[in-house]
Amino acid sequence: MPSLPSTFRPPTSRSKRERDREHDARRREAQPWRSFYKTAAWQEARQAQLARQPLCERCLAEGRVEPATVVNHRKPHKGDWSRFIDASNHESTCKPCHDRDIQREERASGKDFA
Repeated sequence: MPSLPSTFRPPTSRSKRERDREHDARRREAQPWRSFYKTAAWQEARQAQLARQPLCERCLAEGRVEPATVVNHRKPHKGDWSRFIDASNHESTCKPCHDRDIQREERASGKDFA
């Protein structure tokens, strides 16, 4: 059985790994607050929120019971540390709600969510 010819890749093309590194570097430059998520203070605040509300608040509102794994910021912090760490601004959600519903709402609003 004949095989397909290999895909031509110019010698100047970058590997996926190189493209990913460049993408990550651009994101770090454009959104330096992303490093907040690696701090011990955020990890403690996140664990405290998930301990206070271990179930997804969005699912509970719809009558479903799902464990929360993500802490969302109700209002965008836009790099402001005090709003980033403020417990009253945190919402426990499951990953599907965060990745599907919340991200869709943020994109639809046209606001600069951070």
